[in-house]
Amino acid sequence: MGMDDLLNQGAQEEAEEGAPAWMATFADLSTLLLTFFVLLLSFANMDAQKFREMLGSVKDAFGVQKEAWGDYMARSQTPIEQMLEQAMQDQEKSQSQDQSQEQGMSMQQFMSIVQALFQDLGGAAEVYMDEEGVTVRVEGKLLFPSGSAELRPEAAPVMDRIAALMGKYTFDLYILGHTDSVPIHTERFPSNWELSAARATAALRYLVEKGADPTRLVAVGFADSRPVAPNDTPEGRAKNRRVEFLFKSPQSLPSGGYRPAGP
Repeated sequence: MGMDDLLNQGAQEEAEEGAPAWMATFADLSTLLLTFFVLLLSFANMDAQKFREMLGSVKDAFGVQKEAWGDYMARSQTPIEQMLEQAMQDQEKSQSQDQSQEQGMSMQQFMSIVQALFQDLGGAAEVYMDEEGVTVRVEGKLLFPSGSAELRPEAAPVMDRIAALMGKYTFDLYILGHTDSVPIHTERFPSNWELSAARATAALRYLVEKGADPTRLVAVGFADSRPVAPNDTPEGRAKNRRVEFLFKSPQSLPSGGYRPAGP
C-alpha cells in the first residue's frame, strides 16, 4: 500500500468519526436550558395574571373602591338645613336630571319644597302660591307676644327655615306684617300701623343677622287693612294677626344681574 492510500484512509476515518461526543451533550443541555427558561417566563406571566385576577376578586369581596378626587360639600348638621336638603331631594326626584336646582325651577316646584319644609308646623304656617309668588303665612302668636314686636324664642324654627330658603335661592323676600282691627295705643306703638311695621322689621333684622342679603329684603306693615277673616270673632282676629313671607322672583336687568328688591 502506497503512501497516498494511507493518507486517504486516515482522512476517511476522521470524517466518519464526526463531532466529538461532548458536543451532543452540550447541545442537549442548551436545548433543555432554553426550554426551561421559556417555561419559567410563561409561568411568571401566568402567575401575574392570576395574581391580578385574585386581587380584583378580593377587592370586590371587601368593597374596595378606587380613590377619586371630586367636588364635595359637607353635609350640614343643623336640623333646619337637613330638612331643606331632604325637601329638595324629594322634589328633584320628579325633575329631569339635566335641570339644576334653581335654573328651570318653576314656582310650583319651589312651592312644593316650601310646603315640605313647613309641613310639620300644621296650621300655624300656611303655604300658598298666587300671581305674585310663593307665600308662607305664619300665625302672629307663633312669632310675637300680644302687643309686642319682639320675636319669641319659639319663632326661631320658623325664621331659621326662612333664612335657609334665602340662603339657598335667589328669590326676593317681602315680609308683610298684619294685625287685627283691635286698636292699640302705647308709647311705642301709637296704632296698628307702627306695630305691624315693627314686627315685619324685627323679622327682617333676624334674617339679616342670619346672613340674608339685605338688598333682597323688604319689610311692610299693613295694620288691619288686609284681613283674611272677619274681625268680629276671636278666631277671625287670630287669623288676621299674622306675618306673611312672600318669595318673589327678582327682576332681571338688561345688562345682566338682578334688580334689588323694592316695594
